[in-house]
Amino acid sequence: MKLYSLLLASILLATLLTPALLADPCSAAFIPGNNITIERNGMTWDYDEKTTGDEAIFFRSIIDGEAGNNNGFVNAWEILKMEVLLSDKMRKAIEEKPDVKLNSTPETVGLEDVEFWIPEEALGRTDKNSSITNRAVVTYSFKEEAGPETEIWLMGTPDSSVTITLPPGLGADVTEGLNNKSPGFENNRTVLKGNFSSGKNITLWLSKNESFKAELQDMESNKNQIAENESITGENSTRNEINVESGITEYLRNVLKKLA
Repeated sequence: MKLYSLLLASILLATLLTPALLADPCSAAFIPGNNITIERNGMTWDYDEKTTGDEAIFFRSIIDGEAGNNNGFVNAWEILKMEVLLSDKMRKAIEEKPDVKLNSTPETVGLEDVEFWIPEEALGRTDKNSSITNRAVVTYSFKEEAGPETEIWLMGTPDSSVTITLPPGLGADVTEGLNNKSPGFENNRTVLKGNFSSGKNITLWLSKNESFKAELQDMESNKNQIAENESITGENSTRNEINVESGITEYLRNVLKKLA
């Protein structure tokens, strides 16, 4: 999601007072992270931003000024009001400039929900410089089912870390804008880790996940092998029982002969 006008919605307020923050990204200590989970019918974008040092002081002051009474102290009620305010600003920003496209158009993507959380770390005096880690979750729906050959475009913070979980059975052999790409497989799903490029956009072309297919085949094969082994074990057990019974019968016969 776009750094200065989208999910870092807190900066929308800050920039009203200090335009220099936009001009020089390095002047602000904001550490963003992205966790994106794609399903066939939609996706969620879980976003966190860590604000440290002087920027944390500034953010507390923004809460106190915009949602409070500007008394140099942030309380729980002010945080709740600020969460609502930032959620609304985020929604409007996404509606004005979509950050997700399906098959090259935002028209196939619906914005379902936007939530923003400010942690208890923000409570207290505004001059505290301890870090604050805000979190936002945006939920989208797809008007077309995502499948093989689907193209998904994501607009994010330049150079920020990202983890993208793909739908079960799908992979993304071809990607663009995902730096330091590290593919993996977790909970029967393909997971891509890396960073947004300096160009801030990532494009994924979904494909059938042959590794997933192979793993399912191995699971089925193992299941059949276990069933076969259990069957053989059962047959051997039955044979052993018959042999034991035959042995006992023969023994009794011999005893009776000796007694006769």
